[in-house]
Amino acid sequence: MLATAGCWRRLLAHCLDCLVGLAAWLLCSMWLVIGLWALENPPRDLVNLGLVLLAMQALAFALHIAYHVVLVGGCGQTLGKMALGIAVVRRDGGTVGYGRAVLRCLGGLLSVASFGLGYVGVLFTAERRGLADWLAGTRVILESAAPAAAAPGHAEMRPLGA
Repeated sequence: MLATAGCWRRLLAHCLDCLVGLAAWLLCSMWLVIGLWALENPPRDLVNLGLVLLAMQALAFALHIAYHVVLVGGCGQTLGKMALGIAVVRRDGGTVGYGRAVLRCLGGLLSVASFGLGYVGVLFTAERRGLADWLAGTRVILESAAPAAAAPGHAEMRPLGA
């Protein structure tokens, strides 16, 4: 049986992911502004400044989607989830994959767009599944504390004299 991750652990993992995303966005935005200055034609009117701000928002959106889809789809965890020992899996315990990771990311965006209503299930259901998890058919679990099994063909390491 897979143990479901609690609300506070998930919230803290989300906060860590937000910090990682903010750092990545600030770094990329800084290089965008430096690139504009290098062109020796910085925005001089409100329309051009508005385009730069729109580009920075599009950059934030693209980074958010890439971060969550690549990490959750590839290994089932974002950096925040790795730090707190939780993982995203399919309801049957299998790996998520990129398709479900996209659905989960879009479900998370819908949850934010609905002023947090998509997170109500995390608080009040036994499996702690929010809208993103319902759409993608996933759940968030505690990682197993059991040691990984030895790979086939490799001898198990034992202390000398054992």
